[in-house]
Amino acid sequence: MLHSRVGRVAAICGLLAVLFALMVGLGTATPAPKMGDYPAEDALAADYDRYVGESVQVTGTVTKTEPVKIAVGYEYTANSEYHSGTLTITVRNVDKAVAEGESLQVYGTLGPDQTITAENSVRVPAMNYTAMYLVSAIAGLWTLGRLICGWRLDWQTWALCRREHRLRPIQTGLGKIREVLF
Repeated sequence: MLHSRVGRVAAICGLLAVLFALMVGLGTATPAPKMGDYPAEDALAADYDRYVGESVQVTGTVTKTEPVKIAVGYEYTANSEYHSGTLTITVRNVDKAVAEGESLQVYGTLGPDQTITAENSVRVPAMNYTAMYLVSAIAGLWTLGRLICGWRLDWQTWALCRREHRLRPIQTGLGKIREVLF
């Protein structure tokens, strides 16, 4: 089946359909605290009063430090209407020093008037996200470079084939520059 162009296209379409079905199916799952899936930002925005007194887990950006307030973004769909925005939640009993702009993940009990009494919290300095994106970009470029230098696309069979003579990254870059200039 995967030895023909039609078979490969059918396999790719099938895998994309399964991916889409899983994305939609898992996207509609409701919180299950017994399984460690606590109500989060979207559930609180949709029906805040329903979760008052229950354990919740939210992640947001610190907007104020005395008292600690975090801004949590939400997105949900109800009655075929899309809702998005930001909730400002006051967090009590934060056991770590936090600074404005940091990300704060809080697990605790939801109280009235948009408050959470924290049982546990984790702060993530803003610089960590920059480092994460930088390392991910470098890894992605390195992987793309290895793919281009070691493999080629055979347009006749729509297959990825190993190159007989592996390209060096400098050769590849200089070859592309020559193609553009000459």
